[in-house]
Amino acid sequence: MKATDIKADNINKWAKDIIGTKNLPIPKKPTGTDPEFSFPDDPSALSPTKLGQLMMRFTSYFGYTQWLLGLADSEFALVDSEYKVNMNAAGIEIRESLGRVAADVVEAAVLKNNSSLTPLYERRQKLIAVRIQLEARLKIYEKMNYALSRELSRRDMEARIQ
Repeated sequence: MKATDIKADNINKWAKDIIGTKNLPIPKKPTGTDPEFSFPDDPSALSPTKLGQLMMRFTSYFGYTQWLLGLADSEFALVDSEYKVNMNAAGIEIRESLGRVAADVVEAAVLKNNSSLTPLYERRQKLIAVRIQLEARLKIYEKMNYALSRELSRRDMEARIQ
């Protein structure tokens, strides 16, 4: 077997099976059908119950998104590796004919002449976009949870002073 025969899907399935045997809990998808949420302008106006519920909601979103990011990162690493091996193998002829050129030039020439790499290239690009969006959402949920946590700490400090 050659390195170019290794497929990301096979390794990804194997990795999921291995992790599945560890009996680690997977975060549930947060409930609610509203894809958007509104963050209160003044968290001090929230009741303690509402504040706690909102914190748990963002914690739930954070955990679920972190799990999704792990899956996307894992798949991306495998797809990227498969892409690079196949790209480098296909780029040998181009490097020989063009001489010393930038890696981007070789990649563009390979993708132009070798349509078999196009699906892998597209999948790689999609995974990059998914990863960026998931990382952005993680930061959003983290910041919102921190803001609510600060409000909770402020209330606690205020209660101690009185």
